[in-house]
Amino acid sequence: MASSRYAGDRAAKWMRWVARGIGTLAAVFWPLALLASAIGEMIGGEFERSLEGAMLAALVIVAVVGVVIAWRREAIGGAIAVVAGVALCIFAYVTASFNEGFAMAVSGGPFLLAGVLFLAGWWRSR
Repeated sequence: MASSRYAGDRAAKWMRWVARGIGTLAAVFWPLALLASAIGEMIGGEFERSLEGAMLAALVIVAVVGVVIAWRREAIGGAIAVVAGVALCIFAYVTASFNEGFAMAVSGGPFLLAGVLFLAGWWRSR
């Protein structure tokens, strides 16, 4: 019986670390991509504030906050990351002019996957 408990703890630890890796990569990439895009538009003289850009930035901020919280409190942060990942997927589907599936996978997919892994690791280690 002790070996199955150890295997569960090990699986939960792996889920937690994979979620941290995926979530951290996405949480670093997205703000940098948005910042680079904004700087590029400012340099090119085409910078304009739009509702679409503001919504994307807000969703990314919520997703990043979810990942940061999940490093300490997996249940709460994982739930926030899942909700933000789903919202980013929906946003990408609505705003993409073609390749909606790819846009959804790239934008919300990493946050959604990280959030689900955080929740699974938390549930498994309870």
